[in-house]
Amino acid sequence: MIPRFHHPLCAALLLLFWVADHPCFAVDDLSPEKFLQEYREAVKQYQTANSIIHIEGTMSQYRTDQSGSSESRDETHIAYSLVNGRERIILEEKDLENQKISVGSVTVLGCDRNFSLVRNSPKEAYRIQELVIPDSKAKRSQLASPYLTFSVDTPYTLAGLPVSLMIESSEFRFIKIERINKNGNTRVQVEFDYDRSRPGKTSRIRGWVNFDPKNKYSVCEYNFTDTVDGANYNYQGNSIYEFDENQVSLPQEVVCVETFFQSSKEIWKKEYRFQAERLSTDPIPDSEFTLAAYGLGDVEQPPGAPTNTLPYWAFGFAAVALGISVVLKRMARQA
Repeated sequence: MIPRFHHPLCAALLLLFWVADHPCFAVDDLSPEKFLQEYREAVKQYQTANSIIHIEGTMSQYRTDQSGSSESRDETHIAYSLVNGRERIILEEKDLENQKISVGSVTVLGCDRNFSLVRNSPKEAYRIQELVIPDSKAKRSQLASPYLTFSVDTPYTLAGLPVSLMIESSEFRFIKIERINKNGNTRVQVEFDYDRSRPGKTSRIRGWVNFDPKNKYSVCEYNFTDTVDGANYNYQGNSIYEFDENQVSLPQEVVCVETFFQSSKEIWKKEYRFQAERLSTDPIPDSEFTLAAYGLGDVEQPPGAPTNTLPYWAFGFAAVALGISVVLKRMARQA
């Protein structure tokens, strides 16, 4: 309730302070152009500050068939490290029924010596799966669903959809932009409509997303429906962050619920939940991004280069022998 005062000037000043302290009553000056300007600047600042991070935690996935015929659950331990553009992604998928690691993998991207390792149990040594990964972005995209999508990439994605690509698209439309008060914090809520281009499919996404403008516009909450060829996929998500001195958004807890509807009937539901166990922006040794860290050979050996030089020597001797043979034949003809 707004307090009443008899003196007009005093009342006016107090009213201004009161309105400023209650964001939901503040004058909304956010146009699409202003929002895009602020968002782009926030992403640049995030990318600059976000040069060294380490995130470790557990991703749980639940799937429930609403008919009651099936229910499944699995967990994956994630250890993600980023150092100056180089990424290391360690995944360990757990078999919950037998309480053991079913598959473990390591992938290092973004440097000259990209590699991918795999093992079937913690007792087994890692073995090389790939030494040279032709397209690092494609490989990361392959790994990102859903492990990185609902953990590391949370600040700037909506259930796997990069926010920047969406809002910069000509098919994206702002319906409403406003500042709201959420649990005592100021948020920027964007209601949108997005006709997503997908090969051979018609896809329309409509919903809303809340950003935290004080923390580089990290995604805090969203609710949208993706209509694909008449079927509806609804996504509801929210995230809790921990911020370092540079205001780098490290996801502490992430929850996303995906529900599939057909003819307005709920068919199945998936829940993705990430719980962080370790968040850090401390420096990470370069040695952590090498094959030597896993006991797999000389780190200075270029990926794919042969370790056995015998074929080269054999080829050299053959070439020399062929040359001598040609010279002797010519000398014999001249004689």
